[in-house]
Amino acid sequence: MAYLDYISAVLLFIIVGVPTMMISIELLLGQRKQVLLVPKAARQPCVILMPAHNEALVITDTLSKLSEVVSSEDKVIVIADNCSDETVNLCQQFNVKVLERHNTELAGKGYALDYGVQYVKSLSVAPQTLVVLDADCEFEGNGLDVLVHQSQTQDSVVQSLYLMKSPIGASIKTRVAEFAWLVKNKIRPTGLANLGIGCHLQGSGMAFPWRLFNKISFASGSIVEDLELGLKLANIDEQAKFSPSAIVNSYFPESNAGTESQRTRWEHGHLSAISLLPQMMLTALLKGRVSVFLLALDAAIPPTILWLLLVVFATLLSAVMTLLGLTTAFYISLMLLSLLILSLALSWLCNGREIIKLSDVFGILAYILSKFSIYKKFFTARQKEWVRTERDDKYEQ
Repeated sequence: MAYLDYISAVLLFIIVGVPTMMISIELLLGQRKQVLLVPKAARQPCVILMPAHNEALVITDTLSKLSEVVSSEDKVIVIADNCSDETVNLCQQFNVKVLERHNTELAGKGYALDYGVQYVKSLSVAPQTLVVLDADCEFEGNGLDVLVHQSQTQDSVVQSLYLMKSPIGASIKTRVAEFAWLVKNKIRPTGLANLGIGCHLQGSGMAFPWRLFNKISFASGSIVEDLELGLKLANIDEQAKFSPSAIVNSYFPESNAGTESQRTRWEHGHLSAISLLPQMMLTALLKGRVSVFLLALDAAIPPTILWLLLVVFATLLSAVMTLLGLTTAFYISLMLLSLLILSLALSWLCNGREIIKLSDVFGILAYILSKFSIYKKFFTARQKEWVRTERDDKYEQ
């Protein structure tokens, strides 16, 4: 029995303990602020690629705000991908290049971006930096200058701090989703950066040295093409760096259907990508590339709420095992669950009190329960293709 107790404890620590400690360390170190960067010299011009699929409701506002932060030498290229609305016509009022793409077989953001890259390659003068910005996003303050300047001075891929915000009067479920996004895109990347590890690409507010497009391609039908591209870059020693000084904001849809569609796409894509990572982690370990291994390990951890539920399940299961005399695993799982909850509580205390109030506790439970339908669909009706987020006519940024 002692042998079984030892084996169960070791297996629990490997399967549950290592990822939980990874998340907890990121959350704890993520409270330590990074030095904010300020450009000390003028940056060189850049090309901004903006994929857009039927974004007539937001594209005017996005381009209007972008026109306030770009320089006269920057080039903005909108790739109108399989559009059937007024996206193209609305773009004509701005000083941007519009590329229309029609290909329903190779559909999705990755293919749209690749179409833009091929156009840029045909130009007589190549840019030093290419920036990707989604059609529903905006740079805050001098975020574009900071992002491009850091990419150019460090000759590296740079990911901005990409935040999703709730509209005024949003439900508790949307506000919890905002906090979960803050954990995913700000706190954990800050923790990784403080560990000296690169960060994951997040899909918008990304700057790339142009030289990399001889090595990589955006072309992909994956719904998490950004995550996969970031891991490919890590494999060729081009890990993305995190820039909390460059902030990009977007907003959750007001409609419940839009929010649900968005969450389903992100989480199904993340869960699907996990199956690709064990081989990458093993290869990185064999080659002694610790930072690549840790970055892949971080990507292999399911979304934070799902992982919390899995740790709770592991604790309950190990509690049942104590009836058989296997007690060590229970004590370990209880410590891991406590560590994870305390780390999340600290994250809320330091970063989330304005988003979620203590009185919202029952709403948090409702949000967690709503996750079960998303995870059930992963096995019964998995989303495998890119689907545009639904918005309504009242959507405002």
